[in-house]
Amino acid sequence: MPTFRPQTKVEYFELFFDLVFVFTLLQISRTITSDGTIVGIVHGTVDLILLWWVWVAFTALANMGLHSSERRDIRPIIFAVAMGLVLLMALTIPEAFWSDSKLFAYSYLGLALLAMGGGMWVLRRNHDLTRALKRMGILALVLPVLVVVTSYVPDPTISIALIAIGICSAIAVPFAAGSVMPISTEHLAERYSLFILITLGESIISIGDGAVKAELSPLLIACVLVALALVVILWRHYYVSVLQPGESALHRLRGRDLASFVRYGYTFAHLFMVWGVLLIAVAIKASMVDLTTSLNDWLEAGLASGALVFLATTAVFTRLARGAVRPMLVVSLAALVVLVALGPQLPTAALLVAVTLAAAIGIDIRSIGLRQTNRDLPASAE
Repeated sequence: MPTFRPQTKVEYFELFFDLVFVFTLLQISRTITSDGTIVGIVHGTVDLILLWWVWVAFTALANMGLHSSERRDIRPIIFAVAMGLVLLMALTIPEAFWSDSKLFAYSYLGLALLAMGGGMWVLRRNHDLTRALKRMGILALVLPVLVVVTSYVPDPTISIALIAIGICSAIAVPFAAGSVMPISTEHLAERYSLFILITLGESIISIGDGAVKAELSPLLIACVLVALALVVILWRHYYVSVLQPGESALHRLRGRDLASFVRYGYTFAHLFMVWGVLLIAVAIKASMVDLTTSLNDWLEAGLASGALVFLATTAVFTRLARGAVRPMLVVSLAALVVLVALGPQLPTAALLVAVTLAAAIGIDIRSIGLRQTNRDLPASAE
């Protein structure tokens, strides 16, 4: 029987697909900023969770690879159609759940059906994998169906309850896959790291988006550079604590251990990392308008808590990859816990500097720079 060719690299149509998520993440951050309360944060978080499962579904579709006998790849067409549906969802994010946003709901259902249909096409020559995908599909469709139902429910409380049930069903989907579904490990690590880059890129956009609304001053210039330094520090943490250990673990693990690591380390842990960066982006965007006073308590706390969530999740990932957490990272996390409590009492500029320094504490100075290997050097240097 012909076998599946592993997906060894990220294809251009996947990178193109991610472009629409830049605008989507920006819409979520704008929704939270415009509200500025815990309700807005919950709203944006639920939007993020829903969109995360869309991205995971299409990443899994690309990660499957193709059958060795396949002559034509229609996945670029599937991803192009999906981009249109994600864009329609992004346009209606501010109204999702709180009003009858049927465009958001039916676009989400369309994305679920499209991902399911694409998976069935890729796996159609393998009956065992097709049966496993059908089991996953039944659970996966609960969430989009309930999202459609909420578009007809006027009570936000009932809507949130239905969405919560749907999210629980979506969380069960990776467990239904077991260790049966094929996993292309080289593709997986690169794919998730690229989405973290997109999320960090959105936070840089947020820095500029907030700064252009304020009067140019030496303090603003300094805070823009400090905020950028924070983004760089977060990427370095990801590179050292997640990207490198993750690639090593993916090549080392097999069977159920591999499936479990992918489930917890990538599907779940990376959602928390993205959420942490989103909270930081929202706080920075709002803070740039007035750096000398305290922000809204919820937004102010989001700056330190976002960094705390991101760094804590990288530490959890390191343990999942069976690596050792650096002691200085624990010190960094403790400092951020203190700043979460003190945040609302500090001027925004002072809090931004404090969070950046706290995040920098956890950086291993021995990892500064990129280590050169023989394969990185030109032939003449070997």
